[in-house]
Amino acid sequence: MGIDDIIDQLRTAADRPDFGPDDAVATLASALASGTDWLDARYRRMPDGEDSALYPLHRDPGGRFSVIAAVFRPGFPATVHDHGTWAVIGVLSGVERETWFERDGDGPLFERRRFESAGGSVRLVPDGAIHTVEALGDADAVSVHVYGADILSQERSAFDPATGDERPYEPTPTEVVGD
Repeated sequence: MGIDDIIDQLRTAADRPDFGPDDAVATLASALASGTDWLDARYRRMPDGEDSALYPLHRDPGGRFSVIAAVFRPGFPATVHDHGTWAVIGVLSGVERETWFERDGDGPLFERRRFESAGGSVRLVPDGAIHTVEALGDADAVSVHVYGADILSQERSAFDPATGDERPYEPTPTEVVGD
């Protein structure tokens, strides 16, 4: 199994009218359980001087889904953000800690849930969730994210947890360097 096979499975599932996060969960869980090293090493690298990397792997031409490989450095949480759609995250290596937040009116965000996901695990981030992710331990965490939209053109927000202030969020995709 390779990333192209995974994308083909998602494309086939997206052709059905009931396509949703359960399809992405099943696809990523199967890929992770295969024991195959299906993500090219180019998408597992952290660029020099960066704390995270987001490598676009596929953007469905119809905007039905997209796939990104993410690399997080330990001790540097991602910006608190939403996706504007559901997401399914399959952890390939390392350990990710995810923290979900809730809004309470116009004030600060409060932590709702915190959990850890090790290599081989798959988790669903429902539409509307506000969260952050970071790697734990001494190693970078590498994961593959499937979104229920073209995440690079999807309207998204970033949040200041202390104040609840919301602003547009447009993370910059990482370019692949080298072989």
